[in-house]
Amino acid sequence: MGAGLANAAYAQDKVSTVMEIGGSKLAVSPQEMRALSALGNLARGAQSGRQDRALADARRVVNSRDARFALALYELEIGNRRGDDAMRAGALDVLIASPLTRPERLAGHLAVRGQIAYRAGDFDVAGRLWGRLAELTPTDPDALANLAQVRLAQKDAPGAMDLLTRAIAARTALGQPVAEGWYRQRLSIAQQGQLVAPGADAARALIGAYPTRENWRIALVVYRQLVAAEGALEIDLFRLTRHAGVLTQAAEYQRMAQLLNEAGEPREAKAVLGEGVQRGLLDAAVSPTREIIAEVERAIARVRPGAARAEQPSAAGMQVRLGVARLNAGQRGEAEAAFRAAADDPAGGRYADLGFFWLAWLGRG
Repeated sequence: MGAGLANAAYAQDKVSTVMEIGGSKLAVSPQEMRALSALGNLARGAQSGRQDRALADARRVVNSRDARFALALYELEIGNRRGDDAMRAGALDVLIASPLTRPERLAGHLAVRGQIAYRAGDFDVAGRLWGRLAELTPTDPDALANLAQVRLAQKDAPGAMDLLTRAIAARTALGQPVAEGWYRQRLSIAQQGQLVAPGADAARALIGAYPTRENWRIALVVYRQLVAAEGALEIDLFRLTRHAGVLTQAAEYQRMAQLLNEAGEPREAKAVLGEGVQRGLLDAAVSPTREIIAEVERAIARVRPGAARAEQPSAAGMQVRLGVARLNAGQRGEAEAAFRAAADDPAGGRYADLGFFWLAWLGRG
C-alpha cells in the first residue's frame, strides 16, 4: 500500500504543468511548479534569507530543461537586485545556452555576461562571449569597441586596432557622434603596438574629429615617435609642432635647435631658442641650453651667402616647405595649394601625412 501511494505521488510529479514566465510558456512538473512559484513570489523582495531558502528548495527539485530556464530567470533577477555577479554569471550561462532564450534577448545576455567576465579579468571568456555578440550584431559599435578592450587586455594590439577602427566606422555610419576617447585610444593602441600605418591614420582621425590643442600635441608627438622621424622629416615635424603651438618641453626646443643648426639653418635655430627662453622653458645661462646657444652663434658667424644646405627632403617634402614659406609670407592660398600637392602625392610617404596635417591645421576653423 505504501509503495503504491509512493508510486502514485511520483507519477503525479511527472505530470507536466504549464508555467508562464518572461513571456514564455514552460512545461514543468507540479513539484517544480511549487518550488518555482514560491521563489517567484520572493524574487522582487528584499528578504534575502527567505530568498536563499527558496533558491535552495528550487535548486534541489528542478530537473527539467524548462524548469532550469525558469530558475535561471529568477536567479538573474535576484542577482541583479543584489549586485551578485557570481549568481548573475551562473544564471546567464544557463540562459545563453538555452534554446528557450528568445533571439532578441540573447544579445543582452551576452553583453552583460561578457562584462562580468571582463571585470573579473577572465578575458578568454569575455572574448568568446563578446565575439559571439559581435557576430550577432556586426554593425553595433559598442559590441566592437568592447571586444577591442578584450583584445587589448590580451596584448593583441593589431586585433584591438582593427576592432576599434570598425567601431568608429560603424558609429559614424549610424550618424552618431563618436566619443573622443575612442579616437584617443585608437592612437594609444597604435603607440603600444608600434603600428606605424594604422597609427598615422589614427593621428589624422583624432585631429580631424577633435582638433583641440591637447589632441594636436598628442597626435604629433605619437606620430613622430611611431615613424621614428629623423633628419629633414624630423625638422619639418618640429616646425609643424611649433607652428601649432604645441612644442611644450625644453628638450624639444633644444633638439629642434640642434637639428636646424646641423642642417645649416642657424638663424632659425636661434629663433627657436629665443622662443623657448621667452616662454620660460629654457634658461640661457644653464647647460645644455648655454652650450647650444654658443654653437648656434658660432654657426651664424660662419655662414656665407650661397652656402650649401644639408639634406633636402623629397618632392613632397619640398612642397611642404614651400607651403610653410608661403604661409609665413601671408600667402594662405598658395600655402594651401602646396600642402595639398604634398598630401595628394602618391609617392609622398610621410610628407603626404605632413601635407594632411598642415591642411587640417589651416582648416581648423
